[in-house]
Amino acid sequence: MAELGMESNRLYREIYIPGVGSNKWKEIALNTGASASTLQDIKVAESCGGYTYKHVSVTASFTRNRFIYWKAVGDVLELIEESLDYDLYGSKVKFHFQDMAILGGVSVHESHGWVVVLVPTVASVHRLVFPHPSKLHRNEPGLGIPDQPVPSVFLDASITKCMDVRNTHMLNPAGTISCVFTCASSFYTQEGEALFALGNNSGNILLVKLPPLGMQGIIQQFELCQTSVMQKLWTGLVPSIMRGGQEPVHTVSSLMIQQVDGEACIFAVCKDHRLRVWSCKSHECLHTCNLLNFVPDNLQNQPPSGSGHTIRKMISVNAGDVKFGVHLNFQTSNQLCILQPKVTSARLQISQVASVYGPQDDLIDFCMTSSVLVSLWTSSEGNQVVRTLTFGDEGPGSWLEVLLEPPELSDLPIPPHRDPREVYLEKLFEPGAFSREDIRKALNLQVYSRSLDQNVIGEASLHVNTLRQDVTVAVETEIRSAAVDYEMEEEEYYQLQLEQWTKFYSCVIQYHEVGGKLKGLFCDSVTGQVGLIRKGCVTYLRPCDPVEEMYSGQPNTGPDGFMMKLSLQDRHQRRDLELLFEGLHSVAMEMSDDLSAQFEQELTNNHNLETVATQLVHNIILGHNTEYSLSGGDSIPVKLGMIHDLYGSVNTVLKYLDLSLDRNDEQILDEVLDRRRQLGLNHLLTSGVGVSVLSECVQQLASTRFNMLRDLYLLQTAALRHCNQANISHEVVQGFQNELLPYTASLLRAYQVVKWASQTLAVSTQATALEMNIRQLSGLDVSDSTALVNAAMGPSLIQKIEHRGASLLELFILGCGGEKMRTVLSSDRFLMDQPSGVWSEGLLTMATALATLIWPLSEETVFPEFLVGYCQYLPLQFYVSSLQHWCEFNAASRCFWQGLAYLHFDEPLKAAQCFDQAREGVTSEAFLRHKLLQTEETQPRKLEVLYYLKVIRQFEEYSAPDVVISLARNATAIADEDDENLPTLWSKVFKYQLELGHNSEAYNAMIENPDPSRRKDCLRQLLICLCEKGDLQSLVDFPYTDLQEEVENILESRARCMDLTSYNYYDLLYAFHIFRNNYRKGGSVMYEQGMRLGREVSGRVGLQRQAQCYLAALNALRLVRPEYSWIIKPAPSARVNLGAGDVHMRSPKHALDGEELNNNGSKFEILELHDIEKEYILVDARLRLLAREEDPLLAAGSWQGADEIVGLLVKAGMYDRAIIVSRAFDLPLNTVFESLALRCVNLAKNSSYHMRGDNDYTAEAWGWLKTNNLTLSNISTETSSSDEAWQLLQQYLDRYEDGTAQYHRCTANKLMAHGFALPAWFINSYKGLNSAELLRLYIDHDLLEEAVALCVEYIDAVMDTFSGQDCNLFQLKGCVQHAPLTVWLPYTSIDLLMAALRDHRQDLQIGNMYQSLKDKMTIYMGKVHNISEHVCKSQHHPMQSLW
Repeated sequence: MAELGMESNRLYREIYIPGVGSNKWKEIALNTGASASTLQDIKVAESCGGYTYKHVSVTASFTRNRFIYWKAVGDVLELIEESLDYDLYGSKVKFHFQDMAILGGVSVHESHGWVVVLVPTVASVHRLVFPHPSKLHRNEPGLGIPDQPVPSVFLDASITKCMDVRNTHMLNPAGTISCVFTCASSFYTQEGEALFALGNNSGNILLVKLPPLGMQGIIQQFELCQTSVMQKLWTGLVPSIMRGGQEPVHTVSSLMIQQVDGEACIFAVCKDHRLRVWSCKSHECLHTCNLLNFVPDNLQNQPPSGSGHTIRKMISVNAGDVKFGVHLNFQTSNQLCILQPKVTSARLQISQVASVYGPQDDLIDFCMTSSVLVSLWTSSEGNQVVRTLTFGDEGPGSWLEVLLEPPELSDLPIPPHRDPREVYLEKLFEPGAFSREDIRKALNLQVYSRSLDQNVIGEASLHVNTLRQDVTVAVETEIRSAAVDYEMEEEEYYQLQLEQWTKFYSCVIQYHEVGGKLKGLFCDSVTGQVGLIRKGCVTYLRPCDPVEEMYSGQPNTGPDGFMMKLSLQDRHQRRDLELLFEGLHSVAMEMSDDLSAQFEQELTNNHNLETVATQLVHNIILGHNTEYSLSGGDSIPVKLGMIHDLYGSVNTVLKYLDLSLDRNDEQILDEVLDRRRQLGLNHLLTSGVGVSVLSECVQQLASTRFNMLRDLYLLQTAALRHCNQANISHEVVQGFQNELLPYTASLLRAYQVVKWASQTLAVSTQATALEMNIRQLSGLDVSDSTALVNAAMGPSLIQKIEHRGASLLELFILGCGGEKMRTVLSSDRFLMDQPSGVWSEGLLTMATALATLIWPLSEETVFPEFLVGYCQYLPLQFYVSSLQHWCEFNAASRCFWQGLAYLHFDEPLKAAQCFDQAREGVTSEAFLRHKLLQTEETQPRKLEVLYYLKVIRQFEEYSAPDVVISLARNATAIADEDDENLPTLWSKVFKYQLELGHNSEAYNAMIENPDPSRRKDCLRQLLICLCEKGDLQSLVDFPYTDLQEEVENILESRARCMDLTSYNYYDLLYAFHIFRNNYRKGGSVMYEQGMRLGREVSGRVGLQRQAQCYLAALNALRLVRPEYSWIIKPAPSARVNLGAGDVHMRSPKHALDGEELNNNGSKFEILELHDIEKEYILVDARLRLLAREEDPLLAAGSWQGADEIVGLLVKAGMYDRAIIVSRAFDLPLNTVFESLALRCVNLAKNSSYHMRGDNDYTAEAWGWLKTNNLTLSNISTETSSSDEAWQLLQQYLDRYEDGTAQYHRCTANKLMAHGFALPAWFINSYKGLNSAELLRLYIDHDLLEEAVALCVEYIDAVMDTFSGQDCNLFQLKGCVQHAPLTVWLPYTSIDLLMAALRDHRQDLQIGNMYQSLKDKMTIYMGKVHNISEHVCKSQHHPMQSLW
């Protein structure tokens, strides 16, 4: 018996996992051509089984925790591959063997990179070949991409591969059936041959051999029987219908093919209670064994023929260790025998290893490992029962009934304050309760489906949110249909609602029960995994925790038992604990489901636990007659009185249940982990199924311990009530009241939290909320060791929450909880030394480690950190509230997390209160000090200030300025004067006061800031903000104590770097200076603005603003004393053309081409009032030109000089403005007069002498005439524009002509150049100024007649002066007394004129003019001669000296 192991007799519990994976099936129909009419009447029982992959290393293997299970129903074979470490896709396939029922005996094998599935049917055998997982996965174990599913071996299954003739064989090609196959078995040899053994109703066995894969060969078929040759012929030739319907006694009941000593053998259990062993090589019967020899004497007298015998091979790690179990089914009893074949002296012998009676139930299936036998039974009441049997050194133990998932009750207890819809929905979608398929099937009932959207099908219909919505709509529709009246009483509606929800819930339970019917078993000897194949899913068995075994009333006395775990050697202590657990078991028997739910609800509502327990104890425990038993045993007080050390026993149990006493974080964190081992555990139980297994295991662990602690609390309460009857001393009573009862209450509530985490669905969160949460947490800048860092939800997590629904614990396992749990496990070598520890020990260890991470009675904070990191704020609020009144650990940290939750739900005021309360724990709690603050600071005040800064950053993310101000003020109130963070806090106050528009408060916060640089920054922000808001009055009114110069510099800097079209800081700066009576700086500012406007802003608006700036500058400077009314012209910056951002990137020493800038010898230009006036005149002229005519060139950029402006003004007819510009810049007016003269000529040419008013052409001249200052008094409606133009010209000549007659000359030149006669007023005016010049002009333009007339007239005027007469026309003065050279004539011009006339005197008119001029000159010369003689005589000079 030693080879069967040293396992203790352990109790097992089922881990029920409803459908988790995808519901997509690949269906393949295989038509072998068999006769449907012949085969369709053959009925074969349903069968199922499983196979776990072989793996070299448990800690790092793609095949670890990976298995295939199948179900055969009729001609359909369902193959499902499942992995607990990796999510698989394409893992479900259905094979339809048309009209060929599948026999039991399907087997799965691994061979040379292939997975081979052998399938025997009633008419054929098949070998289905799929690639091995090692071929599908190229990465090394543990290095796979997270959240990415891996392909299943069934992914590429196709009908082409499955119908290969080398892998399929028809047993009756002709289509005739002489016998019916009733059982089968299959095997895959080391050589690669596929063996099929099929037992028929004639007592024979058909052996079929398929050649190895990839090798040529024929398919062989042999019939194995022990009869004579004639019997063989008779059996083969005569059909069974002619031989009679009675089966032979040696008909095979069950088959198994197993390799013994290198040779494949068929083990056949026959109806005659004999075991026959056949060689697959020689086809001979090697051994026949009477199985009745292995049963007790009282069972040996059995009928010669029996039915229902079953044989199963034992799954062993050692391939050479061949054992099998045979179940002998008799009419009144049954027996299980463990047998072992051995080859001794070349002969096969069967020896008995062990045998045990079976229970009086019907066996459905069983499987075996080297130490445990697991069996499935049907009781006489029709209930399915799973029992285990453990083998040890002392032989087989007793049958232990597995704790299966209890059936769901159709009536749920509804708390008085809750709505039935809420309770039933919560139960329907509780993690691990019902599969989504069962809920959808209930909804597909006609009574519910009519109210649903029929377009939602497939996977979309199985989404949790869709199901929840459909369930609500369907039931609410039924409630409305069942309501007789539209108005009803509240109680009546409540009962109607309860009735309809109960009805739907019952439908779901029915489908749940059908899908949960057990079909078979499979096990793995390597990992200790045991699977229960149900109709709708597969579940798993795990060994119970020692305390579970004790609480269930089936204590384990082996090395894994509770007593051995506690190392209790004293028999009195052991007996005390046994009695204590008996008392707990008695209390548990009295707690109904309703009472348990009521107790838990009271605990959830934070009611007084002592009051609740006292009431329960009075009603259900002490309400019984204490002299009699509660449930067939001694009463509670009697049992308690039998315990010697009641205090010590209770304390021992409590310490065992306290998870905080099992941790050694420092050792785990400080240990250097083996990377290979860590990689091997990275994917341990990380698939959807694996996570559900872990979650369910934790839930069961927490629920069991919660119930036990509840009963222990009630037991202690009962002991206090009847301490005298139980002989409990006063010291023990005091110990219970002061220590154990509070300790028990704390553990009870702690396990309730763990239980809640495993039963609460995670909240589905929108992508925007997730992004906001990530942004919020990034602002905390917490330590990398926290669960808040890199907590982004991957695609698999989002799919699990939104599509399938996931509990908080499952999400925790997939995230940081699973990672940390595996880190703990990697420090232990149990997975390296004991491969089977994955299920036998590792699962409980992992569950305990996970529960410890959630355990609230410790400083561990990874679970609430996970809730925050994964945006589970609703569960976080419940978590915090449930711990608020009793848990002393991490109280301040919980306030901090509660604040984060309030922030997420946009309740900043509540969040601020929570954060303020959490401040008290920054010096004592590890999370706040080491993970959040991450500082070595020890002073409490500085720690609190740092904490406030972290919190303020959160409110800044959520745009809550009022809260930021409040928190910052709190921080400044507690901060020391030398705290380096004080300037930051005042800056925060300033910033958000300014943001709220509290300008005065912001100014005061700026003044309070002790850091000059920060104060300057705040000042800059204040000025900019006030400018942008337009609150310029406040900006100017603030006193700016000791900051006035900074204000000026900031405003000047902003003004110079800002675009003038966006905001005008110059006006603000001007107002700032004027308000403080600094007119000179105000004028300088406005001039600088005007100068920049001229360079940078084009268009009429820019010119208007420029003109206004110059005017403002002039006004300001005129208010200054004359000796100070000057400014320094701002030097044009070398960076004018750069943007605001480029200014700071430009080198101050080098130009863009790399040449060094010469900054030495900078010169300043002084500007006085008249300089500014000149620039204003130019700008004003351009504005007037633009008002006259829109010309883009006028408004674009700056101009070269005034002469260009004058030209444009003259062109536009704005002669007044042209004259003003010319006189301001000392320019001659020639251009003005020439242009005006030309306009007069054109107007005159287009006018008629007799015309009164204007025509179309001349009317247009009024446009430019009106732009000039016409001051003539004779303007009337009958005056033409031509007349006005001539009058304007005359006015200008009268006003601006100097003594040189330069403007008359240029005007005359222009008029005569266009052949226009000089007006009389012009000639008269010119005569008075310079008649000689007029004569020359006449001569130059060949106007001989006018020249002769002018000469004659001038000579006459000169001669008149000789007589003392004045000539006003020529501005000549008469004189009586003549002196030498007092009379002058333009002799040169006259000589030229005379010469020209003389040359053409043959012309009569010219001759007359010549003669008249000559005569006039003769008269003049004679008169001059006489006068000259007279003068000479009077002065005694000779005449010759004068001529």
